[in-house]
Amino acid sequence: MKRNEFLSKLGIGAALVCTGGVLHACGGGDDAGPSNNGGNNGNPVNFTFDASTDFPNIGSSKVKQGVIVVRTAATIVASSFVALDAICPHEQGSIMYDETNNRFECALHHSRYQLDGSVINGPVNSAGSTRALKKYNIAINGNVITITE
Repeated sequence: MKRNEFLSKLGIGAALVCTGGVLHACGGGDDAGPSNNGGNNGNPVNFTFDASTDFPNIGSSKVKQGVIVVRTAATIVASSFVALDAICPHEQGSIMYDETNNRFECALHHSRYQLDGSVINGPVNSAGSTRALKKYNIAINGNVITITE
């Protein structure tokens, strides 16, 4: 194979690879529909925490299996904890708990959510919208917190 022929074929291959990457990056970023079945990637959710060691204070949070769990009150009862998708449905940004305002926020475009997962406001500085975060069931037995779908 001659040098010009090689470079020509290399250029076509590189162009195809780059074009595929660009097309993939442009696809569906502002889709408000379900993305990856929420934060847990469609896997069944069923795990436990120890309330006293994993959530020692109001505002303590943990992420497991794509679910963020936050302690919102002092008592160790189910209503003192919230469990929601840990991934924003807009463009898969990480969901964080904003203790000061007692709400959840996407780290990527700052969508804000109530403690029940409902949308306060959608993406900032971005076209499109988002949907509510999935809320998970919480059961407490002693100090054991169980999170399920």
